[in-house]
Amino acid sequence: MAAMRGVRGWRRPAIGAVAALTVACGVSGCATGLQDLPLAGARGTFDVTAELSTADGVVDGSDVRSGQQIVGRVTDIALDGGHAQLTLSLDDHTDLPANVRASVELPSALGTPFIRLTPPQNPQGHLGGGDRIGLDATSVGPQVEGTLAALGNVLSGSGVSQLQSVMASLNEAFDQRSDKVGVLIDTLNRLLARSSRYTDDFNAAMSAAADVTDTLAGQQNLVEDFLSQTPAAVNVLAAQRDQLATLMSQTTSLARSADAITRGRQPQLNSLVTDANALVSSLGTFNDNVGQTLTHMNQFMANFTRSIRGDYLVFDGALDIPGGIDKILTGGMLLSGQPLPTPGDLTDALTGGLPGAHRPGRPTRPSGGR
Repeated sequence: MAAMRGVRGWRRPAIGAVAALTVACGVSGCATGLQDLPLAGARGTFDVTAELSTADGVVDGSDVRSGQQIVGRVTDIALDGGHAQLTLSLDDHTDLPANVRASVELPSALGTPFIRLTPPQNPQGHLGGGDRIGLDATSVGPQVEGTLAALGNVLSGSGVSQLQSVMASLNEAFDQRSDKVGVLIDTLNRLLARSSRYTDDFNAAMSAAADVTDTLAGQQNLVEDFLSQTPAAVNVLAAQRDQLATLMSQTTSLARSADAITRGRQPQLNSLVTDANALVSSLGTFNDNVGQTLTHMNQFMANFTRSIRGDYLVFDGALDIPGGIDKILTGGMLLSGQPLPTPGDLTDALTGGLPGAHRPGRPTRPSGGR
């Protein structure tokens, strides 16, 4: 009993001291809270550093959550090169990837901000002590100040006035036009009903458009080259603008001349086409004959080049001696039935007696006697 009394006697002064300390802090207006007490890394935890663009509202002791579970607390806040650097003390049993993302969020409008750790879609590695979450993997959620400012901007008349203008325009458009609106709705329904029959065609068109897009994406380098060369081509055309204008004016003049020539001459043009067809056919036949003649001549020349002096050559062909002499002396006038002028001398005989074929400076002899 004495021992029990001793214990009870010790407890009373201790409880009294704690109560006195609490009352003293409350009466003196002490601004120190539990979040301001220094928190060192406890046992069974590891520290991770997170870099944030801003850490407004985040204090030492703020929660660190993963999902809905508290997995640690903020143990230190520092400034590093214009951004906040937070030290997060996480529980050893926390299983998060090394590329985890961190964000500052608010549980409510009046709540204390906390740090949320969210695994990415493609997790890599394992988060451990001494790891760092960089600025590219952190973000800051909506702040109360920004939300209230946006709400005030809407309520101040900017958004509401625009909505009021839209509603007024719709009322004016639909005023006393209910029958037309009904007809428009019926037309749209019929259009949609008819378009449903061509769903397969629409799908085929969309597939073709997708194929074209894929082709263009595959030929992106060629398209970029074309676009890069287009300005140079435009510059060349711009430099030759005067020449192009002259060419177009000349083309216009040529078109007018051709129109003036062909206007009212349709029968002659038709007959000209017929004659051109006959001429082309004749030229085709002539080309065939010339081809055969050249082939025979090539064979003859090949055989002739292989001969030597003393060989006998057999030539199977036709030699038109009168025709050849006529072409040499008269140019073919004799066989064609044209009258021949009377040659006066050897020159006339060699030239076929053609007028104007004498050498300059020599007088021509009058015809009529030998």
